[in-house]
Amino acid sequence: MAYPPGKFPCPFTLAAALLALAGSAHAGHPLVSDDTGTQGSGHWQLEANTDHARVRDAGTTRREGMANAALTYGATENLDVSINVPWLSTGASGAPREHGIGDTTVLAKWRFFDDANGWSLGLRPEATLPSGSQSKGLGNGRATAALTLISTYASGPWTWLANAGLTYNDNKAGERKQLWATSAAMLFNANDHWTLAANVGTNRAPSAGGGAEKFGLLGAIYHVSDAADIDLGWRHDLGPDTAADTLGAGLALRW
Repeated sequence: MAYPPGKFPCPFTLAAALLALAGSAHAGHPLVSDDTGTQGSGHWQLEANTDHARVRDAGTTRREGMANAALTYGATENLDVSINVPWLSTGASGAPREHGIGDTTVLAKWRFFDDANGWSLGLRPEATLPSGSQSKGLGNGRATAALTLISTYASGPWTWLANAGLTYNDNKAGERKQLWATSAAMLFNANDHWTLAANVGTNRAPSAGGGAEKFGLLGAIYHVSDAADIDLGWRHDLGPDTAADTLGAGLALRW
């Protein structure tokens, strides 16, 4: 997970960094937590989503934006590989806004355990490449690496997700390099077309001396067909010094 450099004390970090952690999660936008589901050998998925945040920081309010495009390929039945490229719009209060590509994430998802009772486990190694401009506050300036353990349990219309991950946050901004994140989600398949979701989590703040950051999320996914989903979500982030509310929408296509 990459964070903007410290010279841009960007509250958008709070609203967008957890999204970056999700990468191209099969569970799908707007969720932060991933599931162990994979595309299947030879199958593809394209995800496009956008999120707009209202951030409150030290008595000021600002609006930030992010768009993501993620392409996933099923290398085997239980192994996916994917790449995620974000487009960011951000800027300090009273300063010109910066727009451009953020740091690119490449990852794999391997489901290594799957029993007959609906429980499965997976691992998601990932690397973030410094493709975003560090001088403009759009990138980390250095590559980062992360590993996430994923657990999924499905029973009837209910699915429960749990994630726990570690990140090596190499950076030029004096931020912490050893980060952790945990999250859990609950999904309910109301019918063949609608899935409702709730997601909560916490992570170690990258700023030195900062406390934990927390988030809560509510979302809905409309399954147009087996090959297409549309989603909407609202997320509230709370950090040591900032708070943000984010509205997002996304589209997933599979073939």
